[in-house]
Amino acid sequence: MTQFDHDHGRGDGSRNDGPFITGSNALLAAIVQCANDAIIGMDLHGTVLSWNDAATRLLGHGAADMIGRPISRIIPYDRRREQEALLSSIRDGSGTAMFETIHLGASGHEIAVTVTPSPVLDHAGAIIAASIIVRERGAARRDARANWPYMLAAPSLVKRNILVVEDEALIGLGLAAMLENSGFDVIGPAGDVKTAMALLDRHDCALAILDINLGRGETSAPLAERLKQDGVPFFVTSGYLSDSQPAIFGEVPNFPKPIRVRSLVAAVQEVLG
Repeated sequence: MTQFDHDHGRGDGSRNDGPFITGSNALLAAIVQCANDAIIGMDLHGTVLSWNDAATRLLGHGAADMIGRPISRIIPYDRRREQEALLSSIRDGSGTAMFETIHLGASGHEIAVTVTPSPVLDHAGAIIAASIIVRERGAARRDARANWPYMLAAPSLVKRNILVVEDEALIGLGLAAMLENSGFDVIGPAGDVKTAMALLDRHDCALAILDINLGRGETSAPLAERLKQDGVPFFVTSGYLSDSQPAIFGEVPNFPKPIRVRSLVAAVQEVLG
């Protein structure tokens, strides 16, 4: 497996310094705070730990009103069991895919949203908290409809589409933001194979960036096999390397975590031109 050197940035030894993407650094915190989508962090019992500006814009509650309070404050009474099931699945590591639900705004009005949940892991890989990315359902559909004629009129733009698969939602969001800032269009991020496969069914992509280990014993090998069959190049990221990794990853460029942004972007640009 080709491993990109973080000290020199590139596999060929050329110098290319840049910021790291990790799960807890200040750069990523700034990305989360400035993100267009609502991002809410909470402990494993549902107490809100973080609340970005987009969450305030969407739901009306400010961070000072929500941090330290139960997430159930924005959940309709008849949806409480749904929220309890979500937290339970994160605690036991079984995970859950993106789903549609209802949240409550500050005035008590109902807002139709999509929720993408993800566990937050410590350095040892233990689940210590949860994050959810919340987006208004109507806005997501309007964005999709607005993009249809644009994509039909310019099919060559598919050459800029990059699928990002990363089980830690905040790292995935940071990686997506960096790629978008470099002029690429990101599909995802997806946190598991099922979600990523569904995205590939709906979108064409020119390149993919796959986290090898997706948690709960799942790897991105099925995605790598599909991409290989479709002739789509891909890079991989991993917090650690193992001789037991699936053979499909053997000769693929690998970017060890923490990810050096400029090194990754330079490699993407080299492939896509």
